[in-house]
Amino acid sequence: MDGGSRPQCFSLIVGLGAFATAVFAPLANAQALTDETPVRNLFGDVGILDMPSARMAPDGQLAFTFGDLGKKQHYGLDFQALPWLETSFRFSRIGVKYYDRSFGLKVRLLSETASLPDLSLGVRDIMGTGQYGAEYLVATKRIGDFDFTGGLGWGRLADRAIMPNPFGLIFSSFKSRPGFDFSGTGQLNFGRFFHGKNVGAFGGIVWQTPIDDLRVLAEYSSDEYTFEKNKPGSPHFVVRSPLNLGLQYRPFSSMTVSAGWFYGTTYGLTISIIGDTKEDYPSALRIGPKPPPPTLRTDEEQRTALKVMLSNNDRVRSQKAGGPWVDVRTPDATRQEILEAFLGISTNVRDVEVSKSALIVDAGTSTDLPAQCAAYAQIASSVDPSIRTLAVTDTDSSDGSVTLCSASKPVQPAMVQSATVVHPAAERSVEDAVRTDLASQYIGLDALSEGSGELSVYIDNYHYRSEAEAIGRVARVLMADAPAPIEVFHIIPVKLGVPLQEVTVARSALERNAEFSGTAAEFGEALSVTDAPADTSLLSDKFYDAYPQFWWSVDPKLTQQVFDPDKPIQFRIYAEADAALTIAEGLTVQADLTGTLWTDYTFGRPPGSKLPHVRTDLLKYIHDGAYGISSLKLMYVTRLTPEVIADAQVGYLEDMYMGAGSQVLWHPDHSRFAFGVDAYQIWKRDYNRLFGIQDYHVFTGHASVYYASPWYGLNFAVHAGRYLAGDYGGTFEITRELLTGVEIGAWATFTNVPFHKFGEGSFDKGIIVRIPLEWGLPISSQSSYDLHLASLTRDGGQRLAGDDVLYQMTRGADFSEISDHLNQVVAP
Repeated sequence: MDGGSRPQCFSLIVGLGAFATAVFAPLANAQALTDETPVRNLFGDVGILDMPSARMAPDGQLAFTFGDLGKKQHYGLDFQALPWLETSFRFSRIGVKYYDRSFGLKVRLLSETASLPDLSLGVRDIMGTGQYGAEYLVATKRIGDFDFTGGLGWGRLADRAIMPNPFGLIFSSFKSRPGFDFSGTGQLNFGRFFHGKNVGAFGGIVWQTPIDDLRVLAEYSSDEYTFEKNKPGSPHFVVRSPLNLGLQYRPFSSMTVSAGWFYGTTYGLTISIIGDTKEDYPSALRIGPKPPPPTLRTDEEQRTALKVMLSNNDRVRSQKAGGPWVDVRTPDATRQEILEAFLGISTNVRDVEVSKSALIVDAGTSTDLPAQCAAYAQIASSVDPSIRTLAVTDTDSSDGSVTLCSASKPVQPAMVQSATVVHPAAERSVEDAVRTDLASQYIGLDALSEGSGELSVYIDNYHYRSEAEAIGRVARVLMADAPAPIEVFHIIPVKLGVPLQEVTVARSALERNAEFSGTAAEFGEALSVTDAPADTSLLSDKFYDAYPQFWWSVDPKLTQQVFDPDKPIQFRIYAEADAALTIAEGLTVQADLTGTLWTDYTFGRPPGSKLPHVRTDLLKYIHDGAYGISSLKLMYVTRLTPEVIADAQVGYLEDMYMGAGSQVLWHPDHSRFAFGVDAYQIWKRDYNRLFGIQDYHVFTGHASVYYASPWYGLNFAVHAGRYLAGDYGGTFEITRELLTGVEIGAWATFTNVPFHKFGEGSFDKGIIVRIPLEWGLPISSQSSYDLHLASLTRDGGQRLAGDDVLYQMTRGADFSEISDHLNQVVAP
C-alpha cells in the first residue's frame, strides 16, 4: 500500500464534483428540472442511451424496460426504492441461446443545488457472471434545457481508459479484476467492485426540446464491448465510434421510447413502461359503492354527547388508558383530553396549558369574550374538576389581552340524560340500520353493542384491500345511523371469527374533520388502535346469527418461471376454485382446487443439487397433477391473550405437502414489531395432487421477527429455523409497501448447505413484487398479483407455503397499518 497516493485518490473522487461545479457555477441560476419522466438507457437504468447518469426517478416509480442493440436484448425491472436509491434487475439475451441475469444499485451521494450537481455511485452487476459488471461515479447538472453528465467507470466502463485505477495506487489488489464466472453464479462480486487496471471516462448531454415530450440525446461511451468481441460464439458486434446519438419521445405519460445510432454501426431501441406506485390511478373511476357522505350532528347534539362522555371519564379512562380521544403517545393525558374536547366544539383553539388549578387557552377570540370563556370553562371543568380559573388569550393578536373567568361546575349525568335527542334511524333499530347500510358497502356486521356514549361493532371485511378504508366506511355509516348521544365508536375487524384489533374513534373529531376539511395528521389525535377485547361473549351470543359463513370464488390465474438459461420465461395459465366454510368462531374448512388450462413449463435443466427434491419436482406436480387439490385443510384460529394469536392446521397444506402444525404470533400493543413461531410435521404428496403421499417427511419450523418501520413504508422480516430439505439457516426479507398497496422488495436465504452442494445459484434469493388488482383496475379487491422472481427453483432454503399466514392475516389491521393509512379512515 502506497500511503503517499491517498491524497491523489481522494482528490480524484472529490474533483469530479468540483469539476462539474467549476464548469456550471457561472450558470448557478439555472432552473430546476421539472420533468419527472427520466431518460432510461438500454439497461433500464436512469441514464442517457447506453451510459448511466446521476439522476434518480421519482420516488416509488416502477419501470419495465426493453432494450435492444444488435443481437443483444435487455429486459429490465427497475424500482426507485427510496428517493436516493435506484434498484434494478435485468435479464439479458446475447445471441440466440445465451442468457445472463444481473442486479444493479445506484445511490445518490449529493443532491443538485444551484451550484452543485447530482452525484451518484452505482454498481451494474452485483451478483452473476460479471460480464456486464461495471461500477461508476457520475455527476449530472441541469443548465436551462440541458442536462450535462460526466463520470468515471470501472469494469466494462473502463474499456476506453484515461488513467490508472486510483484505488490500485492504494491497494495493489485493486489493479486486477477477476474474470467472468459461468459456474457458481449467484454470489456477490465484492472481489470485482472498483477493481481493474484502468478507469474510463464517459459523459453526455440531454436536451429538452421546445416540444414537451421530445428530447435529444448524445453521449460519449467508455464501453467498447470487449467481451462480445472476444467470446467465441457471441454475436459479432463492431464498435467504430464512442459516440451515440438518439431521441427520446414520450407518446403517453406511462411510456417512453428512445432510439438512436450506436457506436457508428448499429441502431438501438429502448421502450419503458412506467408506473407510479404512490398514485391510485382508478380512484376516480372505481366501480362499486361510493363511501357514505359524512353525517353531522347539530352543535347542541355534539355538546350534549361530549358531556355524556366527559361525565364518564373515570370509567373510560380505566378501560381505555386515557380515553378514545387521548393519543397514547402524549404523556399529559389531561391536557390532551381538554384540547380534544375543545376542538369538538370549536376550531379556534390552538393549544392549552394546565398550571395547577388554572387553564391557559390559546385561541382565536370572538366578539363576546365572556361567553366564549364561559363555554370553555364548562367543558374544562367537566374534564378536570380541579380546574378553577380559565385565561383565554390570542397569541396571534398584538394587543396581548387576556380574558379571565371562573370554571363552572361539571354537568351532572342526570341533566344530560334529560336532553332531547333526534334518533337518525327512528324507524329502524340501530342494529338493523347499521347492518343494512354496511351490507350496501359490502361489509358484514357480526355483532353490535350500544353503551352509554359508546357503540361497538364487529365487522367482516373481505372486499377492501385496505382495512383502514373499510374502517373509514364503517365510521361514515355509524355517523349516519348511531344515536346522537353516541360520541365514541369502537370498530373491531374480524377474520375467520377472531377479532384482530380495536380501533376507537371520536365521532366529534370525524365531524369536525369533515366540516372543516381537516388533515389526517390532525385527526390522528382522535383515534387509537388497541388490542381486541379479550371478552368475546358478544360474538358468542351472536353465534347462531353469524355462523356458519361460506364464501367461494373461481378465478383465472397466471404463474411464471423465469431465469432458466435454456428458456428464460415460462408461463402457466390455470383456473382456481376457492371455498371456505367458517363453522364457528375461528374454526374454518378451506379448500382450493386448480386445473391447468395451458402451460409451456419445461425446466430443461436438472436440479443440480445433492439435496432431497423438495421443490425441484415442480414440473412433475404440474404435469401429473394438472387437475388436483391445491389445499384442503381444517384450520382453527384463536386469541390466547389480547396480544397473542395462534392457529392449528391439519390436512393438505399446499400443492406438494400435507401434514399438521401450528403457529403462534405475538404482536405487542402499539408496537411495530411482531414475533412468531411455527412448527409442522409434513409428508410429501403424490405428484397427482390427490390424496396419496410419498415416503419423504420432515419436521420444519421457524422463529420469525417482523418490523413495520415508519420510514418510507419499509418492512423487515427475519425467519430462522429448519427448512424443507432438513437444512438450517435464516431468511432475510426487506420490502417497501406504498400507500397504494404495491409492495416491492427482495429476500435471501442462507443455510448450512455449502454453495457447491446447493447447485447453480449458490443460495436462494429473489425479488418480491405484489401488485393489488385495485391499483390497476377500477375495482375494490383484496386480490393481488404476486410476482416472486426467484433466480432458479432449487431445494435449499425452501419453506412451507403459508407458514406465516397469521402475520399476513392480521397485518392489515395492526397499529402500524392503521397509523400509516389515517387518510383512508378520514376520507375512505
